Amino acid sequence: MHVTGVTGYARGAGLRGASVTRAAGSRVASRSSWPRAIGWHGATSWGGWRRVGRELVLVAILAAAYEAIRAFMVQAGGAAGGHALSVVSAERALGIFHEQAVQAVFIRWDTVTDAFNLYYGGTHFLVPAAALAWLFLRHPERYARARTSLAVTTAVGFACFWLFPVAPPRLLPGNFGIVDTMRATGPGHVESALVSTAGDQYASMPSLHVAWAVWCALALYPVLRHRALRVLAAAYPVMTTLVVVATGNHYFLDAVAGTLLASLTWAAGSRRARSGPGQRPQAGGQDRDAETERTPVVTAAC
Repeated sequence: MHVTGVTGYARGAGLRGASVTRAAGSRVASRSSWPRAIGWHGATSWGGWRRVGRELVLVAILAAAYEAIRAFMVQAGGAAGGHALSVVSAERALGIFHEQAVQAVFIRWDTVTDAFNLYYGGTHFLVPAAALAWLFLRHPERYARARTSLAVTTAVGFACFWLFPVAPPRLLPGNFGIVDTMRATGPGHVESALVSTAGDQYASMPSLHVAWAVWCALALYPVLRHRALRVLAAAYPVMTTLVVVATGNHYFLDAVAGTLLASLTWAAGSRRARSGPGQRPQAGGQDRDAETERTPVVTAAC
Protein backbone atom coordinates (compact mmCIF):
# COMPACT_ATOMS: atom_id res chain seq x y z
CA MET A 1 0.00 0.00 0.00
CA HIS A 2 1.43 3.39 -1.04
CA VAL A 3 0.33 6.58 0.64
CA THR A 4 1.38 9.96 -0.60
CA GLY A 5 2.92 12.12 2.11
CA VAL A 6 0.60 14.90 3.15
CA THR A 7 3.34 17.49 3.35
CA GLY A 8 4.84 16.57 0.00
CA TYR A 9 1.45 16.45 -1.64
CA ALA A 10 0.45 19.85 -0.31
CA ARG A 11 3.74 21.40 -1.36
CA GLY A 12 3.59 19.84 -4.85
CA ALA A 13 -0.05 20.74 -5.29
CA GLY A 14 0.62 24.27 -4.12
CA LEU A 15 3.52 24.71 -6.52
CA ARG A 16 1.54 23.29 -9.41
CA GLY A 17 -1.43 25.49 -8.47
CA ALA A 18 0.79 28.53 -8.36
CA SER A 19 2.30 27.57 -11.71
CA VAL A 20 -1.14 27.17 -13.27
CA THR A 21 -2.27 30.45 -11.73
CA ARG A 22 0.78 32.28 -13.06
CA ALA A 23 0.34 30.75 -16.52
CA ALA A 24 -3.38 31.60 -16.59
CA GLY A 25 -2.68 35.11 -15.36
CA SER A 26 0.01 35.57 -18.00
CA ARG A 27 -2.36 34.43 -20.74
CA VAL A 28 -5.12 36.73 -19.51
CA ALA A 29 -2.73 39.66 -19.27
CA SER A 30 -1.34 39.06 -22.74
CA ARG A 31 -4.79 38.67 -24.24
CA SER A 32 -5.99 41.85 -22.59
CA SER A 33 -3.22 43.71 -24.44
CA TRP A 34 -4.16 42.31 -27.85
CA PRO A 35 -5.98 44.73 -30.22
CA ARG A 36 -9.57 43.68 -30.60
CA ALA A 37 -11.74 43.75 -33.68
CA ILE A 38 -12.93 47.31 -34.06
CA GLY A 39 -16.25 46.55 -35.74
CA TRP A 40 -18.58 49.13 -37.25
CA HIS A 41 -19.30 50.76 -33.88
CA GLY A 42 -15.62 51.35 -33.18
CA ALA A 43 -14.96 52.52 -36.73
CA THR A 44 -17.71 55.15 -36.49
CA SER A 45 -16.53 56.49 -33.13
CA TRP A 46 -14.43 59.66 -32.87
CA GLY A 47 -11.22 57.67 -32.49
CA GLY A 48 -12.16 55.49 -35.43
CA TRP A 49 -12.82 58.49 -37.64
CA ARG A 50 -9.45 59.98 -36.67
CA ARG A 51 -7.69 56.78 -37.73
CA VAL A 52 -9.62 56.69 -40.99
CA GLY A 53 -8.68 60.32 -41.59
CA ARG A 54 -4.97 59.55 -41.16
CA GLU A 55 -5.22 56.65 -43.59
CA LEU A 56 -6.98 58.84 -46.16
CA VAL A 57 -4.18 61.41 -45.88
CA LEU A 58 -1.68 58.67 -46.77
CA VAL A 59 -3.81 57.67 -49.75
CA ALA A 60 -3.99 61.29 -50.88
CA ILE A 61 -0.21 61.63 -50.70
CA LEU A 62 0.31 58.52 -52.82
CA ALA A 63 -2.33 59.68 -55.30
CA ALA A 64 -0.65 63.07 -55.64
CA ALA A 65 2.71 61.37 -56.23
CA TYR A 66 1.15 59.16 -58.89
CA GLU A 67 -0.38 62.13 -60.68
CA ALA A 68 3.01 63.88 -60.69
CA ILE A 69 4.59 60.78 -62.21
CA ARG A 70 1.86 60.59 -64.86
CA ALA A 71 2.54 64.18 -65.87
CA PHE A 72 6.24 63.41 -66.16
CA MET A 73 5.60 60.22 -68.15
CA VAL A 74 3.87 62.12 -70.94
CA GLN A 75 7.33 63.30 -71.98
CA ALA A 76 9.00 59.90 -71.48
CA GLY A 77 7.57 58.04 -74.48
CA GLY A 78 10.88 57.62 -76.29
CA ALA A 79 12.73 56.35 -73.24
CA ALA A 80 9.84 54.04 -72.31
CA GLY A 81 9.86 52.49 -75.80
CA GLY A 82 13.61 51.86 -75.64
CA HIS A 83 13.30 50.31 -72.19
CA ALA A 84 10.48 48.09 -73.44
CA LEU A 85 12.71 46.71 -76.18
CA SER A 86 15.36 46.03 -73.54
CA VAL A 87 12.82 44.02 -71.53
CA VAL A 88 11.89 42.08 -74.67
CA SER A 89 15.57 41.30 -75.30
CA ALA A 90 16.00 40.12 -71.72
CA GLU A 91 12.96 37.86 -71.96
CA ARG A 92 14.18 36.40 -75.25
CA ALA A 93 17.52 35.63 -73.64
CA LEU A 94 15.68 33.87 -70.82
CA GLY A 95 13.31 32.11 -73.23
CA ILE A 96 10.14 33.59 -71.68
CA PHE A 97 9.02 36.09 -74.32
CA HIS A 98 5.64 34.40 -74.93
CA GLU A 99 3.21 37.23 -74.21
CA GLN A 100 1.76 37.13 -77.73
CA ALA A 101 1.26 33.35 -77.55
CA VAL A 102 -0.60 33.66 -74.23
CA GLN A 103 -2.80 36.42 -75.59
CA ALA A 104 -3.58 34.40 -78.72
CA VAL A 105 -5.08 31.60 -76.59
CA PHE A 106 -7.78 33.85 -75.13
CA ILE A 107 -8.33 36.69 -77.59
CA ARG A 108 -10.37 34.51 -79.93
CA TRP A 109 -13.25 34.59 -77.41
CA ASP A 110 -14.80 38.02 -76.96
CA THR A 111 -16.51 37.02 -73.70
CA VAL A 112 -13.23 35.96 -72.12
CA THR A 113 -11.47 39.09 -73.35
CA ASP A 114 -14.22 41.30 -71.92
CA ALA A 115 -14.01 39.45 -68.61
CA PHE A 116 -10.24 39.88 -68.50
CA ASN A 117 -10.56 43.59 -69.27
CA LEU A 118 -13.14 43.99 -66.50
CA TYR A 119 -10.90 42.07 -64.10
CA TYR A 120 -7.90 44.23 -65.01
CA GLY A 121 -9.74 47.53 -64.66
CA GLY A 122 -11.94 46.64 -61.69
CA THR A 123 -10.02 44.53 -59.20
CA HIS A 124 -6.77 46.49 -59.03
CA PHE A 125 -8.11 49.11 -56.61
CA LEU A 126 -11.23 47.43 -55.24
CA VAL A 127 -9.69 44.22 -53.87
CA PRO A 128 -6.81 45.85 -51.94
CA ALA A 129 -9.21 48.49 -50.59
CA ALA A 130 -11.63 45.80 -49.43
CA ALA A 131 -8.76 43.84 -47.87
CA LEU A 132 -7.54 46.91 -45.98
CA ALA A 133 -11.05 47.71 -44.73
CA TRP A 134 -11.58 44.13 -43.54
CA LEU A 135 -8.24 44.06 -41.72
CA PHE A 136 -8.99 47.45 -40.17
CA LEU A 137 -12.35 46.27 -38.83
CA ARG A 138 -11.70 42.61 -38.01
CA HIS A 139 -7.94 42.23 -37.49
CA PRO A 140 -6.54 45.58 -36.34
CA GLU A 141 -3.48 43.87 -34.84
CA ARG A 142 -2.39 43.04 -38.41
CA TYR A 143 -3.64 46.18 -40.12
CA ALA A 144 -0.74 48.56 -39.44
CA ARG A 145 1.91 46.18 -40.77
CA ALA A 146 -0.19 45.30 -43.83
CA ARG A 147 -0.91 48.96 -44.63
CA THR A 148 2.73 49.95 -44.24
CA SER A 149 3.83 47.08 -46.47
CA LEU A 150 1.36 48.11 -49.17
CA ALA A 151 2.39 51.76 -48.94
CA VAL A 152 6.11 50.95 -49.21
CA THR A 153 5.48 48.57 -52.12
CA THR A 154 3.53 51.28 -53.93
CA ALA A 155 6.13 53.97 -53.23
CA VAL A 156 8.98 51.79 -54.53
CA GLY A 157 6.91 51.00 -57.61
CA PHE A 158 6.35 54.72 -58.23
CA ALA A 159 10.09 55.34 -57.95
CA CYS A 160 10.73 52.64 -60.53
CA PHE A 161 8.18 54.20 -62.89
CA TRP A 162 9.94 57.55 -62.56
CA LEU A 163 13.47 56.23 -63.00
CA PHE A 164 12.80 53.47 -65.52
CA PRO A 165 9.58 54.04 -67.53
CA VAL A 166 8.65 51.03 -69.65
CA ALA A 167 6.02 50.87 -72.38
CA PRO A 168 3.69 47.87 -71.97
CA PRO A 169 3.50 45.07 -74.58
CA ARG A 170 0.34 46.57 -76.11
CA LEU A 171 2.38 49.63 -77.15
CA LEU A 172 5.10 47.65 -78.89
CA PRO A 173 5.41 47.97 -82.68
CA GLY A 174 2.75 46.12 -84.66
CA ASN A 175 5.14 43.42 -85.85
CA PHE A 176 5.14 41.94 -82.35
CA GLY A 177 1.48 41.03 -82.83
CA ILE A 178 0.27 42.03 -79.35
CA VAL A 179 -3.21 43.59 -79.32
CA ASP A 180 -4.38 46.37 -77.02
CA THR A 181 -7.51 44.60 -75.77
CA MET A 182 -8.72 47.71 -73.93
CA ARG A 183 -8.74 49.74 -77.13
CA ALA A 184 -10.24 46.86 -79.09
CA THR A 185 -13.28 46.72 -76.78
CA GLY A 186 -14.06 50.38 -77.42
CA PRO A 187 -14.47 53.35 -75.09
CA GLY A 188 -17.96 52.40 -73.93
CA HIS A 189 -16.78 49.85 -71.39
CA VAL A 190 -16.27 50.77 -67.73
CA GLU A 191 -12.87 49.11 -67.53
CA SER A 192 -11.63 51.09 -70.53
CA ALA A 193 -12.68 54.35 -68.87
CA LEU A 194 -10.95 53.36 -65.61
CA VAL A 195 -7.66 52.58 -67.30
CA SER A 196 -7.70 55.62 -69.58
CA THR A 197 -8.41 58.05 -66.72
CA ALA A 198 -6.34 56.48 -63.92
CA GLY A 199 -3.71 54.49 -65.77
CA ASP A 200 -0.13 55.40 -66.53
CA GLN A 201 0.87 54.52 -70.08
CA TYR A 202 4.47 53.71 -69.16
CA ALA A 203 4.12 52.17 -65.69
CA SER A 204 4.88 48.62 -66.73
CA MET A 205 7.93 47.64 -64.64
CA PRO A 206 7.24 46.41 -61.99
CA SER A 207 3.62 45.34 -62.29
CA LEU A 208 1.73 46.89 -59.39
CA HIS A 209 -1.28 44.80 -60.39
CA VAL A 210 0.70 41.68 -59.53
CA ALA A 211 2.46 43.29 -56.55
CA TRP A 212 -0.84 44.32 -54.98
CA ALA A 213 -2.34 40.89 -55.69
CA VAL A 214 0.61 39.21 -53.96
CA TRP A 215 0.19 41.62 -51.05
CA CYS A 216 -3.49 40.66 -50.79
CA ALA A 217 -2.59 36.97 -50.60
CA LEU A 218 0.12 37.55 -47.97
CA ALA A 219 -2.12 39.77 -45.85
CA LEU A 220 -5.31 37.71 -46.02
CA TYR A 221 -4.20 34.08 -46.18
CA PRO A 222 -3.10 33.76 -42.51
CA VAL A 223 -6.40 35.13 -41.13
CA LEU A 224 -8.82 33.33 -43.44
CA ARG A 225 -10.46 30.31 -41.78
CA HIS A 226 -12.34 28.71 -44.66
CA ARG A 227 -10.29 26.57 -47.00
CA ALA A 228 -12.10 27.85 -50.10
CA LEU A 229 -11.24 31.45 -49.20
CA ARG A 230 -7.60 30.51 -48.69
CA VAL A 231 -7.53 28.88 -52.12
CA LEU A 232 -8.99 32.04 -53.64
CA ALA A 233 -6.40 34.20 -51.87
CA ALA A 234 -3.55 32.03 -53.14
CA ALA A 235 -4.98 31.91 -56.66
CA TYR A 236 -5.54 35.67 -56.90
CA PRO A 237 -1.92 36.58 -57.83
CA VAL A 238 -1.77 33.73 -60.36
CA MET A 239 -4.99 34.85 -62.03
CA THR A 240 -3.83 38.46 -62.00
CA THR A 241 -0.57 37.52 -63.72
CA LEU A 242 -2.49 35.67 -66.43
CA VAL A 243 -4.84 38.63 -66.97
CA VAL A 244 -2.16 41.34 -67.17
CA VAL A 245 -0.20 39.31 -69.72
CA ALA A 246 -3.21 38.22 -71.78
CA THR A 247 -4.51 41.80 -72.04
CA GLY A 248 -1.13 43.06 -73.27
CA ASN A 249 -0.53 45.29 -70.25
CA HIS A 250 2.55 43.65 -68.72
CA TYR A 251 5.50 41.42 -69.52
CA PHE A 252 6.35 38.28 -67.59
CA LEU A 253 9.35 40.10 -66.14
CA ASP A 254 7.00 42.81 -64.88
CA ALA A 255 5.07 40.14 -62.98
CA VAL A 256 8.27 38.65 -61.57
CA ALA A 257 9.45 42.09 -60.44
CA GLY A 258 6.08 42.84 -58.83
CA THR A 259 6.08 39.52 -56.99
CA LEU A 260 9.60 40.07 -55.67
CA LEU A 261 8.82 43.64 -54.63
CA ALA A 262 5.72 42.69 -52.63
CA SER A 263 7.33 39.60 -51.09
CA LEU A 264 10.52 41.37 -50.00
CA THR A 265 8.59 44.31 -48.57
CA TRP A 266 6.30 41.98 -46.64
CA ALA A 267 9.25 39.94 -45.35
CA ALA A 268 11.04 43.10 -44.19
CA GLY A 269 7.92 44.30 -42.39
CA SER A 270 7.40 40.92 -40.73
CA ARG A 271 11.00 40.80 -39.52
CA ARG A 272 10.74 44.31 -38.14
CA ALA A 273 7.51 43.39 -36.33
CA ARG A 274 9.09 40.28 -34.77
CA SER A 275 12.11 42.24 -33.55
CA GLY A 276 10.03 45.09 -32.17
CA PRO A 277 9.39 45.75 -28.47
CA GLY A 278 7.01 43.48 -26.61
CA GLN A 279 7.52 40.55 -28.95
CA ARG A 280 9.94 38.53 -26.84
CA PRO A 281 8.69 36.23 -24.09
CA GLN A 282 9.58 37.06 -20.50
CA ALA A 283 12.94 35.63 -19.55
CA GLY A 284 12.79 32.82 -17.05
CA GLY A 285 9.08 32.17 -17.37
CA GLN A 286 9.49 28.76 -18.95
CA ASP A 287 12.35 27.88 -16.60
CA ARG A 288 10.20 28.57 -13.57
CA ASP A 289 7.41 26.39 -14.93
CA ALA A 290 9.85 23.62 -15.76
CA GLU A 291 11.35 23.83 -12.26
CA THR A 292 7.89 23.56 -10.76
CA GLU A 293 7.14 20.50 -12.84
CA ARG A 294 10.36 18.86 -11.62
CA THR A 295 9.51 19.41 -7.90
CA PRO A 296 9.45 15.93 -6.34
CA VAL A 297 6.47 14.60 -4.33
CA VAL A 298 7.48 12.86 -1.10
CA THR A 299 5.97 9.38 -0.81
CA ALA A 300 5.92 6.83 1.98
CA ALA A 301 5.54 3.11 1.65
CA CYS A 302 4.18 0.68 4.23
